[in-house]
Amino acid sequence: MNSPLLNDDPIVEPENTLPVLGQPAEAAEEIVDRPIRRILIALDASTNSQAALEAAVNLAEMLRSEVLGLFVEDINLFRLAELPFVREIRFAERDTRRLEQEALLRRLHARAALLRRELEEMAAERKLTYSFRVIRGPVNRELLAAALETDMVVLGRLGHAVGRHAHLGSTAQAIVNQATSAVLLVKTDVEPGPVIALYDGSENGRRALLLAAELADRVGDLRVLVWASDEQTAYTRRQYAIQLLERADIQLQFQHLSGDDPQRVIEWVDRQKGSLLMLAGGARNLPEDIVQKLIDEAQQHILFLR
Repeated sequence: MNSPLLNDDPIVEPENTLPVLGQPAEAAEEIVDRPIRRILIALDASTNSQAALEAAVNLAEMLRSEVLGLFVEDINLFRLAELPFVREIRFAERDTRRLEQEALLRRLHARAALLRRELEEMAAERKLTYSFRVIRGPVNRELLAAALETDMVVLGRLGHAVGRHAHLGSTAQAIVNQATSAVLLVKTDVEPGPVIALYDGSENGRRALLLAAELADRVGDLRVLVWASDEQTAYTRRQYAIQLLERADIQLQFQHLSGDDPQRVIEWVDRQKGSLLMLAGGARNLPEDIVQKLIDEAQQHILFLR
């Protein structure tokens, strides 16, 4: 019988003078195989864009990365505006009105100008290199094309809420499934907390674990959940994860979990009260139903590393 959750006592790190994780950007390539040099922020007219912008700039400051803001004017909105029967309902108004292209364009331009100004101010304050571009087209296609030239895509995580939990938006789902770069899904109203890494024994999981340790240098606290389908493999992977992070000068907690029950995984993650959850993206060992459970219900930003 598998033991689901074993002790999560902090690992006591030996005193030594070896290099630690969380070094400046110029040393990052020695830690992570594919350093995050360019971060693409997917921006649009939604309220999620503000949260994505703030999260991306904060991450870029930690990694000393270049920031590229991309505002996509969704071509489908303009196609809808061409239909004579389409009406819009504005907040706090009872009457409907026709959706006109000129009015739609003015609102999109105003939103893009606001986001451009906010990015400019944030980047200047943190001394980051940045750029901003407005493009019109199908959102998924434009983002995937732009992602080919960057190391990470940052976008709002949630679609329309139904009940207690909101589900991943269609654009975010497409980027997670198809992008070849790392993907950060941003959730609004995330409280500060430790970094959480879920290590599944894959190569991308190893890289996610190393980057998690580097990002945790700011908060000084990393919680690692090591997963495998059986107890012995989970324990072996835990020992490997401990050795991998033995030089990290941060508070570390390790725990391992076996089995394929998504509920047990999300319960552990919830108890950590973290701000960022790191997962392997692309080729990984973690079952898809566990990944989807985390996407739908985890209360942290989620970073998929490829």
